[in-house]
Amino acid sequence: AVTLPITLTDGKWHHVCVTWSTRDGVWEAYQDGVKKGSGQNLSAWRPITPGGIFILGQEQDTMGGRYDITQSFLGELSDLQFWSRVLTANEIHTQATCGGHLVGDVMSWSEEQVELHGGLTELPFEPCH
Repeated sequence: AVTLPITLTDGKWHHVCVTWSTRDGVWEAYQDGVKKGSGQNLSAWRPITPGGIFILGQEQDTMGGRYDITQSFLGELSDLQFWSRVLTANEIHTQATCGGHLVGDVMSWSEEQVELHGGLTELPFEPCH
């Protein structure tokens, strides 16, 4: 596990990108297109296997359960993307500054694929307009 060196408590929208390579466990964290931190040896050589469930906004105390409401994310999320490769610093900056929009090849934010639980509401959002 890694604690990301990112602060999102100012009430404004932010672009966040975290890269990770299974080959060597190297990770980098970007906020608004600027690298804020990096490290290595994070679960090196442990690929993410298919067939799992991705849970967003809730910390798990055990695999797949024991959720604590006090550990829930409170805020708004939009345009979640996953790639099968590490994006370059230039690609990340371009995404963050609305110079382009890459669509994830593993998972791409899609209203049809998002399940809302716990009283969540879906709102329209255009980050670059």
